[in-house]
Amino acid sequence: MMFFARFRVLVWIAVLSLAVVVYSCDEPGKERELILLHTNDSHGSIVPVDSMGGMAERATFIREIREKNKHVLLVDAGDFNTGQAASNMADAHPDIAAYNYMGYDAVTVGNHEFDKPLEVLLKQMEWADFPFVVSNIRQKGKILGQEYLIKEIGGIKVGVFGITTVHTRHISVCADKLDFEEEIHTAARMVKVLREQGADVVIGLVHLGFTETTPDYVTSRKLASQVDGIDILVDGHSHSYIEKPEWVNRTWIVTANQSGRYVGMGKLRVKGHRLTGFDWKSVPIKGYAPDIMLWRQLEPYIEVAHSDLQTVVGLATKEFALYERDENVARYRESSLGNLVADALKWKATEGLHLKADFGLVNSGGIRAGLPAGEITREEVLSVLPFANVLEVIGMSGADVRRLFTFIASVTPGNGAFAQVSGDVHVVYDRQARQVKALSIGGKPVVDTMIYYMATCDYVAAGKDGYEAGLGNITYRENTSRLLSDVLADYIQMKGRITPYTDGRIEVK
Repeated sequence: MMFFARFRVLVWIAVLSLAVVVYSCDEPGKERELILLHTNDSHGSIVPVDSMGGMAERATFIREIREKNKHVLLVDAGDFNTGQAASNMADAHPDIAAYNYMGYDAVTVGNHEFDKPLEVLLKQMEWADFPFVVSNIRQKGKILGQEYLIKEIGGIKVGVFGITTVHTRHISVCADKLDFEEEIHTAARMVKVLREQGADVVIGLVHLGFTETTPDYVTSRKLASQVDGIDILVDGHSHSYIEKPEWVNRTWIVTANQSGRYVGMGKLRVKGHRLTGFDWKSVPIKGYAPDIMLWRQLEPYIEVAHSDLQTVVGLATKEFALYERDENVARYRESSLGNLVADALKWKATEGLHLKADFGLVNSGGIRAGLPAGEITREEVLSVLPFANVLEVIGMSGADVRRLFTFIASVTPGNGAFAQVSGDVHVVYDRQARQVKALSIGGKPVVDTMIYYMATCDYVAAGKDGYEAGLGNITYRENTSRLLSDVLADYIQMKGRITPYTDGRIEVK
């Protein structure tokens, strides 16, 4: 009898303890916390770039956060494809393996997930241990991936949706067989669905960006301003760096730059069914030791990519010299090497990516070495363009094109801001007066009211090295995420045999 009495007491204690736990979790006034970690535009960045980022280094940071915080949500806003050779050569298999290892909860797709045939993305989805949350893209009437995700973490019911810019139809070569639903309508529909299913917090993974590339383009800011009920937008696409979250129509907007250089980290505070607080910062992934277990998984891909640097991409009949009599030619006047690079940018934008581009332009400061005569390897191409700059196409009026070239005319001889241009341009500079005497594009004088599209690098497009003085109202901007070194290698490989020449496209009087 005593045994059964004690047993009944123990049972009641267990029941009461469980009741206390359940009550404490459901207590309306109790504040609960959740850590949000997010990335975007990783672009195949398996190893660090300029001592920042790296998949194994990111894994170490994420592990440290999880060791200190019990409830963590880890997400990505798209464009994990197209970047370093270790990723490109393996269809981003190492990227997916790394995301599996780090325990991502959800990923949406960016426009660069459609750089290769759709079969590649479908294969990547099979490799993934996490869901691809895609709310506005359909293939043959069926959602591409998972339309939304509801996940309970630490008593907080989180609803996640994913949106990719409809602009993808025009900038990604393998998106033509897909149907894109308009972004604002999709977001409103998803908020309704997620709230009806009891989501306490609604988070949108949106590959939209902050840059309004066309008048009808939907940015993350525009989406937030027109759709009620979104708590947080995790943004991607424009590679933006921010120091504090934006607040639009009661929605927090955050993003984490590019290439895994930063991880966004936010602390959510939730009471009842409402987000009551959000503290956020952008954490640089610098100084973290690589996670050894993940590094061992990635190392074979890195070794294959390293050996790829010895691949011959073409033949130079003569040396493409950067220096003549100890003078960096590209910083003073037209150079055969500058012609090669600028022509490559224009070619890749138009022929390779089917974007509109009237001419190519590159700052000579980004060109760091010449090319030898004979066989050219990828490693030698990388020496010419060693920085992790990427190809961008920007649109501007003819009046602003004139302003741009007037700025270049004012550059002190020998300065890296002096520009090399593609063969579509003919410009005559008066060095003494620091003025443009003549300017034509495509064999015709520049018309102030026309829109011209320039293939350049992100460094110039961002107004670096004084270019903000030459760039006016940009009407269009498209970041292709193609490294300039890869663009040049592709161009040389297409040509097969290259010969240095100048043709008078730049005249300095």
